[in-house]
Amino acid sequence: MGEHLFIVSRQQLDLYRYLSREFSSEVDVQVILDRRYGERRINGERRSAPRGERRRTERRGQTEIGSQINSLGYAFVRLCNGAS
Repeated sequence: MGEHLFIVSRQQLDLYRYLSREFSSEVDVQVILDRRYGERRINGERRSAPRGERRRTERRGQTEIGSQINSLGYAFVRLCNGAS
């Protein structure tokens, strides 16, 4: 997987094809289509985490990325590899 990720809206197939072509030779860039189908929670409500569930909060940046995809048609994300 690359160090940089373009997540492109499914409604922007031309942009997805363009970015895929432009970055095809870059080993540190990956272009993918947004796989989300909609909100999982109704009205933003949160249920208490089931027993054994470790993730008790939203994933970092998820709201910002979703906003970028909705407004721009894509989001650009720099991935952390865990190494310092």
